Parts: sequence; C-alpha cells; structure tokens
Amino acid sequence: MRRYREWRREIAAMITITGLLLTIIAVLHYALPEKCSVPPGFACDLVQNKIGQWNVWAVVVGPILLLAGVFYLGDTIRKYREFDRLMDTDSKAKFVQNQDRIEYLAWLLSARLEKRVEEKKREFRID
Repeated sequence: MRRYREWRREIAAMITITGLLLTIIAVLHYALPEKCSVPPGFACDLVQNKIGQWNVWAVVVGPILLLAGVFYLGDTIRKYREFDRLMDTDSKAKFVQNQDRIEYLAWLLSARLEKRVEEKKREFRID
C-alpha cells in the first residue's frame, strides 16, 4: 500500500498514456484502414500486420483505460492542490478546523506529505 501511495501520480499517468496509445492503435486500424494501406508506414504496419486480431482488445480496453486514467490523474492532481491549499495557512484555527481533511489527504497521497503535516503541527504546537 505504501508504494502505491508514493507512486500515485506516476501510475495514473501510465494508465492514461497506455489508454491513449491503445486508442490510437484502434483508430488507425478501424477508422483509417485506407490511409494505412499506401504507403505503408511504421505505425500502420505495426497495427495491421503485427497486432492483427488482438486489435479488438485495443478497441475495448483503450478507451476504458484512457477514461479511467484521465479521471484518476485529474482526481490525484485535485487532491494534491487541495492539500497544498489547506496547508498554506498561517492561522492555527483554520489548520485545526481542516485538520481531519489534511491528515486524510496526507495519508492518501504520500508519506512525505504526512511529514509535512507533522512539521506544521509542531509549528502550531498541536498534539
């Protein structure tokens, strides 16, 4: 679980890129078959000759991975921004008011962020 938290952004980006590549392969194979026939290019040759019948999986899995990856990456970025916004306060009252959410986001995103929360708690002298 710890490694997954530390690599959350990278995993989301890899899922998005994989989905994008599979979607491009599917589009090249099914939507533009006449464009790929003459002249044979590297991408078209790869899609038509090397992948073959497996391209059906690219049609199914590609868009699903692309949508899931974009959603997951967007959610991760949104949570990092929310954490930074909540941590960027000089008011002890605001920090204590948002402490549960801050600690949850730190736990969810990274151990490095948990250390930042502990430092901020020491700064405000909170147990």
